[in-house]
Amino acid sequence: MNTANVTYSCVILDDEAIFIKIMERYISNVESLELKGSFTSPVDAMAAFKHYQEIDFLFLDIEMDVSGFDIARMLRNRVKFIVYISSHSTYAISDLVNGDKLLVKPLDFRTFHDAVNQLISKTQ
Repeated sequence: MNTANVTYSCVILDDEAIFIKIMERYISNVESLELKGSFTSPVDAMAAFKHYQEIDFLFLDIEMDVSGFDIARMLRNRVKFIVYISSHSTYAISDLVNGDKLLVKPLDFRTFHDAVNQLISKTQ
């Protein structure tokens, strides 16, 4: 990844704590990514966004108590890249209207890293 010492801020919102731990590890293994927050509660995440400047990556579970699609719609102007995360690969492209990428659980590091690289390369 050619990032020229650029750091990209990240937030994780997923109601599965175990998946958050996996994502935190993946993010920590990519030098250009900086984790700003991890949340299992959509309400807590939305409250935290009031204190963030623009976030580069939001890794967002689709199926929670509050729909990830609704959260994406509310945060679209505050996040450069919204990466939906789901256990289901059955979503249509039209479902992803406010997102930039869909990753399917279980997620391996290579798939995560490739997705991040693809999105970053769009800005260079």
